[in-house]
Amino acid sequence: MITARAAATFEPVGRSVATARSFVRDTLQGWGFTDIVDDAVVLTSELVTNAVVHAGTAADVLCLRSDDAVRIEVSDRYPEREIPLQQSALSMGSPDREGGRGLQLCAALATRWGVDYTPTNKQVWFQLDLPHRPVGTRTAGPSLPAELLPIADGRVRVAVIQIDRVGAISAWNEDAEDLFGYAAEHVTGKPLNDLAAWPHTPGTSTGIAEALQLSRWEGSYGIRGAHGRVIPVYASHLRVRDTDGEPSTVCLLVRDDERAVLQTPLRGATPEQATLSEPNATDPFEVFIGSPAPDDLDGLLQRTVERARDMLDGDAAFLLLATDDETELEVRASTGLPSARQRFARVPVEAGPGRYGSARMPAVHEDLTVVPGAVPLLNGTGMRSVVTVPLKVEGRLTGSLGVAAESPDRYSNEEALRLQFAADRIALAVESARLGELERLRRGSLSFLVEASDLLAGTLDRDQTLALMAQMTVPTLATWCAVYTIADQSAEPYLSYVLHEDEERIDGLKALLSKIPPP
Repeated sequence: MITARAAATFEPVGRSVATARSFVRDTLQGWGFTDIVDDAVVLTSELVTNAVVHAGTAADVLCLRSDDAVRIEVSDRYPEREIPLQQSALSMGSPDREGGRGLQLCAALATRWGVDYTPTNKQVWFQLDLPHRPVGTRTAGPSLPAELLPIADGRVRVAVIQIDRVGAISAWNEDAEDLFGYAAEHVTGKPLNDLAAWPHTPGTSTGIAEALQLSRWEGSYGIRGAHGRVIPVYASHLRVRDTDGEPSTVCLLVRDDERAVLQTPLRGATPEQATLSEPNATDPFEVFIGSPAPDDLDGLLQRTVERARDMLDGDAAFLLLATDDETELEVRASTGLPSARQRFARVPVEAGPGRYGSARMPAVHEDLTVVPGAVPLLNGTGMRSVVTVPLKVEGRLTGSLGVAAESPDRYSNEEALRLQFAADRIALAVESARLGELERLRRGSLSFLVEASDLLAGTLDRDQTLALMAQMTVPTLATWCAVYTIADQSAEPYLSYVLHEDEERIDGLKALLSKIPPP
């Protein structure tokens, strides 16, 4: 039996895909079906993309709610565009090809799916069953030995703050006093906005006011303590009403490094249900990155920026990794930007005073022309608006992920929260891949030094030694190499040997180097 429905039509333009994702997300969250929101949004995004981008027609999206499932139908006006049958999995195309990925995702994530044709429309639909949980169980995890449990202080403080309908603090418990240093009488009646360090757009409200109006919200931000420093917190907000119908928001907050106390698992299956044999058990990381995930760091970073760009319907995206001392960020992947100029460029983590000068907190810039140089990486690229979020592992900054658009006013706090959620999903995988790359480079460096020592020790001939030096360098370390020798301390370096991986370029390179001063 259908208990609720919601419908919307989207025009055949690229922006419609992002709007359709928001429509489905808002609808299912309003129905209280947060367990299946991610899968539904991913599938809707692919199917609407097929309709408005590939088929080039408007898309009608219909959400149907029943007691035990949700069915979402996406219709376009191109009935002659053929869809392969469910049984013929091999004919659905490559997962890397835009045309076939949506159907493969339906087959992987949906409980049921299918295609219906009429003389004027084609309708692709999918159904997601609601998870059934034993009475009294919301989520559960396995028993773990003590050394694998999350680390917390001797006493974990959970601040409980109640916010009234106008955003003012109406209740402030003792743990909030201990965490932030304010007595209850000093903050009661004041807006939470005054204390929150929140990603926001310059010239507009701080954005936490909008989050407090949502029925439920969970994530990270900062609270300015009485000592003046920003304390990173992890928060869970729940919108409630009293017996008179007056709404308010209850906020539970812990230190960000103790987020395990409040953080809801990305998938809420109980141990009885979350078995490896389930065909629809999906890793949230793979939903964002795609399956199979790239097994090399560069591939993973490139896939990440491409999916982040698509998720926010941006024109460009970039990902930077932090140096070991966390003082600089190095560009490692980008899309929609001049990669040859941007790759391995470095920017400081703390570029200036205030929140916008720090990569440690999310930020949204409405129009970069208003604040020239606010994001140096985007100077001269034509990008006008940008949202950036940090990648953190156990509270330590490991990178930054950003999405930019050529038009102003494209991004708001909602996109910042969504991008931060995605960044939280992939941060650990990126850090693991980075550490793996460093270990491979270390081993490769040691192997190279051993091989070089053996080769150079095997000859005393001058010309052969020079040739070996160049041959060890090209192409292992570089595209070309020039070896200079010095007869004595007072003599100028002399060009003795030149090697290029393309033999036809050696003579030209030697002629060019002979015309310029030696290093």
